[in-house]
Amino acid sequence: MNRNKLQIAVAEARRFIARAEALPPPKPYECGISTIMYDNFPREQGAIKRASMDLTRALADLRRPER
Repeated sequence: MNRNKLQIAVAEARRFIARAEALPPPKPYECGISTIMYDNFPREQGAIKRASMDLTRALADLRRPER
């Protein structure tokens, strides 16, 4: 196992967790007689998806055998 690849994977995992924890909680708002939860934060959700893809790539690189 390459320690450099391991460090990269750990850094990506930390970045993913930080992005996921930074997602704001859903906000309720009134719509006529009902209350709806607003849970649409495209910028934050996009950052989470990007961090997830980067983490996936780092983990795949970690599993790839050394040449």
